[in-house]
Amino acid sequence: MVFSWVSKGLRTGVLTTRYPAVHEQLSEGFRGKPVLDVNRCLSEQGCTACVQVCLPAALELKQGVQGRGAVHKPVEGAMQLTLDYARCIMCGLCVAACPAGALQMTTDYELAARQREDLQIVNVFEASTEDGGARFISPPREGEG
Repeated sequence: MVFSWVSKGLRTGVLTTRYPAVHEQLSEGFRGKPVLDVNRCLSEQGCTACVQVCLPAALELKQGVQGRGAVHKPVEGAMQLTLDYARCIMCGLCVAACPAGALQMTTDYELAARQREDLQIVNVFEASTEDGGARFISPPREGEG
């Protein structure tokens, strides 16, 4: 039995790639992870198009909070858009649904992280500015700024 497996393996040859030492050429139309342009996002104006079409619920929009860990306090008039790459299936539905073109698919597919929280991108928008627009106020991650 074992001999037949070895024999078959020797006849088949090498089927794996040399990744990560040698990067494979990606096919045209390859979808990696989506990225958000915070300057174009309309979530502070009540737009939820991307959140509504996201099947695995990788996008979440809720009232903005400030602080990390156990200390969270609501920020008046702020909205928090979280993009969770651990849940994202890179389908591109959010990109197609975004009326402002704030979401774009990239060819980046390497998402290794030591902690799940490292795969969550939290963007906080403050809706009240002097010109009536929004201001991006995302809190820095621990150890930053």
